[in-house]
Amino acid sequence: MSFEAEVERAFRFLVAECGLTGPSPTDQLGLSYSGPGVTYTIVLDASSHTVTTSIARDLAGVRLLADLPALVFGAALGNSSAVACGARSFNELRMSLATQAAFVRRLQPYLTPLNVVPLMRAAHARELRSA
Repeated sequence: MSFEAEVERAFRFLVAECGLTGPSPTDQLGLSYSGPGVTYTIVLDASSHTVTTSIARDLAGVRLLADLPALVFGAALGNSSAVACGARSFNELRMSLATQAAFVRRLQPYLTPLNVVPLMRAAHARELRSA
């Protein structure tokens, strides 16, 4: 198995249930899933032995970008430390991806246009202006 295959397995619901496209390779060692106004990016950092998920929402010329642990805490779904990110072994990587995918699934109701701005602010999201 590979990182890419494990990401596809853990996050397949984003395509099957949420109608996103992907996975697509990123500039870093990662994969992304995209849909109208939203991008989920999963990155493996081999030097720190971690895997991270970030979520970006595009709203009115602004891209709001936040990491999954901050979003979990901001949505009161748990402490940010509940989001496993270790990837020192293949089993740890698989467990971290499964945990992150489960939190992404639980976050879906909070990522609607009505709820996403307060959540992103609570998660201290970075704001990137469109050119």
